Amino acid sequence: MKLKLRTQNTETLKTTLSLINPLRKFVTLRFTPEKLYVISVNGQSLTQEPQVWCNLQISSIFDHIEIQSLRDNTISLEINLELLLQTLRNFDRANSEGLNIRLQRKDSAGGQGTNTGNGRTASLALFYANVNANSNTINHTFRIPVKILKNTHDMMLLKEPELTDVELIMKLPNEFVSTYKRLDKFKKASNNETLTIKASRRGGGFLGFVLEEEGKYRVTISWNDKIDVQKPIRTNLAGESLRVSLVQNSVNSEDIDEDNQYEDKEITVKLKDWQMASKIVASCKTVVFLITPRDCVLHCLLDDSEDVEIIYYINGLRVRNPHDY
Repeated sequence: MKLKLRTQNTETLKTTLSLINPLRKFVTLRFTPEKLYVISVNGQSLTQEPQVWCNLQISSIFDHIEIQSLRDNTISLEINLELLLQTLRNFDRANSEGLNIRLQRKDSAGGQGTNTGNGRTASLALFYANVNANSNTINHTFRIPVKILKNTHDMMLLKEPELTDVELIMKLPNEFVSTYKRLDKFKKASNNETLTIKASRRGGGFLGFVLEEEGKYRVTISWNDKIDVQKPIRTNLAGESLRVSLVQNSVNSEDIDEDNQYEDKEITVKLKDWQMASKIVASCKTVVFLITPRDCVLHCLLDDSEDVEIIYYINGLRVRNPHDY
């Protein structure tokens, strides 16, 4: 098993990691010859907590790439995200010409890799050099303990959810992040724990968020400007690029039946799960929102390219048909 990488600019990687840092202490890095996947899941409650899958074109981050393993040249590591971020910040401040990354296994004599008693018997070593004010070269090495994921159980937890049975899909405007501030305003005045999301293709498109406390009040925050809510021709968008799914797989608005209540969709999620995505939505160039019968998804592109995708999956608590009440 070999992992050797080099980069001169960590900004894209650092930005991506920063956006998902508030979610969990540990993430999984999956290195392949084509992609770097940054995966944030809770293996103890896959169906109860959000999952985040970041897909980065590895060649857009690293200029030297060596990845070898017996598992299709794929290496998966569990790592402390904050320690990794702090090391990347240190590198940026050092004004160095390049950052080298190596996977180091613990040898039989106990060298290099760090064993913390929880299976972290290897280290991700990050090292770089810079010249100080006295023209002396200073070498820096940081070793972050990692757990190498190999067994079937670990790998089953790292299976990305499939986008099947997609009912509605919509591209959110860049100003959409303001709805999070509105939700925060009303959340602070109540004990809200859940949020009901309503969407429809009828009436020129509708997206609204309902906060309610039984017996006290009900508040609906809706997006009032035009929003293009589409119905996919094919409900399985797994593997599709974001732009392809928007351009090629949507029913024309002329096909909307304004009298058909089944055009309306609704899903209830934990309010904190939705709110944790606010930083991602605010930072990404393109944000597409999808609703399925069981969950909702924010599928985001960090910039104008498709080099970095951030996909945020939120599990639904309960699903109610609008004409059932």
